[in-house]
Amino acid sequence: MTEVIHAIQVAIAVVISLWIYNRFAKRWTATLGDDVVTGTVTDVGYVASEGGGYISVSYAYSVKGTRFYGAFNPSIWIDGVSWKTSMHEVQDRMREEYPKGYEVRVFYFRGSPGEHWLHKPPSKWAIFNKAHGLPLVILVLTYIPLMFINLLIDLQPR
Repeated sequence: MTEVIHAIQVAIAVVISLWIYNRFAKRWTATLGDDVVTGTVTDVGYVASEGGGYISVSYAYSVKGTRFYGAFNPSIWIDGVSWKTSMHEVQDRMREEYPKGYEVRVFYFRGSPGEHWLHKPPSKWAIFNKAHGLPLVILVLTYIPLMFINLLIDLQPR
């Protein structure tokens, strides 16, 4: 019975590997930077969190008439800003640096424009990370029950 479980695990690994390759190959063209649009900053705001919070810059862009949104956390290491500066002052400085309507270059994946990168096309590693994340989670979630069943079989008295 253990051989059957090992065969199932190998089959799952092969299917997941082919899925990763397929996702990677489809996204590869995004590294060329051919799919690019201009987005605009929509808001700069303070996001409170358990660790103290951070400044977030929100932006929007359109691809084929569909509007998409994103956000990034800019570096707060600006001239005149120190650890003593209040977050409201930092937020005001960020609003000066990224006013509403400020243009950002957005590179996107043609197959799913919601997957995007700012300012420059993605690197090969960024594409690889996008391609393998979900399949590896599914691989782990399918292997755990199979390994548990295998353990139960091995612990069974003979």
